[in-house]
Amino acid sequence: MPSHLQAWLFLVLPIAVVLGSLLVLLFRWARLRRRPPADPESLLLSAVSGSLRERGELAASLGELRTVHERLLDALPTGLLWVDQRQRLAALNRRGQELLGVTPGVLGLEAAFVLEPFPWLREALAASPGPARRLDAGGRRWSLQRMEAPDRIGALVAFDDVTEAELEERRRQLQARFAELGEMTAGVAHQLKNGLAVLKGQGQLLARAGHGEAAQGLLEETAELEQLVQRFLQWAKPLEPSNEPLRLEEVVSQALADIRRRPLSQGRTLLCEGRGGATGDSVLLQQALVNLLENACQASPMGGRVLVRVSEGGIEILDDGPGLSEDTAIRMLRPFESGRPDGTGLGLPLALKWLNAQGADLRLERRPEGGTCASIRW
Repeated sequence: MPSHLQAWLFLVLPIAVVLGSLLVLLFRWARLRRRPPADPESLLLSAVSGSLRERGELAASLGELRTVHERLLDALPTGLLWVDQRQRLAALNRRGQELLGVTPGVLGLEAAFVLEPFPWLREALAASPGPARRLDAGGRRWSLQRMEAPDRIGALVAFDDVTEAELEERRRQLQARFAELGEMTAGVAHQLKNGLAVLKGQGQLLARAGHGEAAQGLLEETAELEQLVQRFLQWAKPLEPSNEPLRLEEVVSQALADIRRRPLSQGRTLLCEGRGGATGDSVLLQQALVNLLENACQASPMGGRVLVRVSEGGIEILDDGPGLSEDTAIRMLRPFESGRPDGTGLGLPLALKWLNAQGADLRLERRPEGGTCASIRW
């Protein structure tokens, strides 16, 4: 190629490139000029819409988190109470609502107002965090623990009704102790029974030989010892209660009829009032009631009254005696500890054993107006 043509190409090509670039810029500028300007309101609405969408997504996430949180609290087997720094009820799980008998509508209210019927809970909220403890309140047994709240968000208290659990544990311990004592008592009773059979035979021989006075004293003592041995054997006997629905007033009526045939009921008024049902063993219940009625008659003076009150799932035996102290009541429920010089110490423990075997509990309490109340509860 000639040199002058090459020079021309080197000159023209850069100019052509620059012109092409200018044409492209002019074309784009023209298109931008033809596009309508952006509406400020549209831009604002677009920004608000984006913000709301983000907030909605965040609220949905928080809602899901709150739902999980509430479900976790409701799954707890104990009550959980949270009072915030403003002294308002911030949280109370489902178990806690059931225990206190309140509805979810109490959330957000003043804690002092909601918890007014439960001073023991208010005291727990004011206490320092520490280990769980137990107390009696409202006729029930409660477990309480003031918990350390994270970041000082208020006060947390875990609580639960342990009345039935404690009664069940008490029955289990008593049954284990009764079983151990029963094994020991059975061996002693059988040995005594063999010796008494020999003594009774000797007394009968003395009577035939004409020694009537000596024979009578020996036979009377033998008969009393045989009754004691029979009590021991009753104590040692394993129980297999046949629990079934019972009308308590009917079982009480049978026990009262049995007691009225005994001399110790003479001069005392025996009454029964009320109706109720429970699940138990009618034979064991009647035997337990007879033992309790015997004690009530022995405690009541001549002309006194023994009243049996029946309710749903409960029986109370009230006497007009001097009443029992708390220590005496506990001691008399132990085997072989009698409140009378001529007692065997097995009447009340046997009643307790028979009642425990059918899921009932026995308590002896002093009446404010005098006398003792033997309370049976299922």
